[in-house]
Amino acid sequence: MRIYRRRRRAVRWEEYAEEHPYFIDEDVVSELLEKLLRHLNELNKPFSIVDLGCGDGTILHALHSKGLLRNASRVVGVDISEERIRRLRKFCPFAEGIVGDVCDLRQVPDSSFDVAISTQVIEHVLDDSKMLREIHRILKPNGYFYVSTIVKKWYGVWVYYERGRGFKLDPTHVREYRSEQEFLNLLRRNGFKIVEFRSEGVKYPVMDLLLRLLMKLNLLKLSPDFYLRHKVLRKLRRIRIPVIGYRTIEVVAKKT
Repeated sequence: MRIYRRRRRAVRWEEYAEEHPYFIDEDVVSELLEKLLRHLNELNKPFSIVDLGCGDGTILHALHSKGLLRNASRVVGVDISEERIRRLRKFCPFAEGIVGDVCDLRQVPDSSFDVAISTQVIEHVLDDSKMLREIHRILKPNGYFYVSTIVKKWYGVWVYYERGRGFKLDPTHVREYRSEQEFLNLLRRNGFKIVEFRSEGVKYPVMDLLLRLLMKLNLLKLSPDFYLRHKVLRKLRRIRIPVIGYRTIEVVAKKT
């Protein structure tokens, strides 16, 4: 097992973006998010959508490929990394890109979007309540919010380790929630009504582990569209191993 140790310091997001591309793959859209977007498209009304912490455009690209943005009148991605927004504009030319902090969306006026999505981001920010208040502010009345994050049981184990804080699923995680109920209560306290949620065990793609190891050893340098260009390896990516003691929770909520 490879152990990852680091001193507590501010993450250098441009360096992290260079070392950790987010691979684009249509299979990343969860059933719950797809259900929400299909519902909105069936209304036959235009809607605006923002992906907060959009990375290299993985989710927006997948939603577009599946036809789930066909009625979207405005598509926006926000990320703290300029490099990731550059990649977003390359791989998702239908989307606007904003370099910004999801906890301080000063570039976005109140009540701007019908839908906000944020996948595996809230565990990275210093103040999760502040992030949720900003999302609440930029959503229109009765706007939808789809969010996913990590829940770690006390026995959770993975390849990253930080002295004094134990194992982590990702070296840049500020927190990993202790239970589904803890996260749902956080949403409720910050002005959201839970519409639906799901939780399941984390399974990590074996191919991603191998590729990231090769990148760490400077034997490969990959771009986010790697799997789009290598369809056989993309199929192999479906082989996943369970991560002991970790679950994902995904929630659809509405602004109240």
